[in-house]
Amino acid sequence: MRGVLLLLVVIMAFVLIAPMLRGWRLRLSGADTERPDPLVKDPFCGTYVLRSRAIRRESGGEALHFCSAECAARFARGDRPVS
Repeated sequence: MRGVLLLLVVIMAFVLIAPMLRGWRLRLSGADTERPDPLVKDPFCGTYVLRSRAIRRESGGEALHFCSAECAARFARGDRPVS
């Protein structure tokens, strides 16, 4: 009976500790240093959107990312940003 209880404790400890060890190993290897699809902030309305889904526009040599074509158009017209 003690053996079964000890086995259950070891299994539970492994289940709880394994994800922490996996994250630690990834940080040491440098594999988790950059997100594959980072969030970017819309300069007009202030929302965050995945870079791959953002509407990209250039302004003064700087890349701007918008959440929608409407926000990009309102920014280009010079409308007041949403507070």
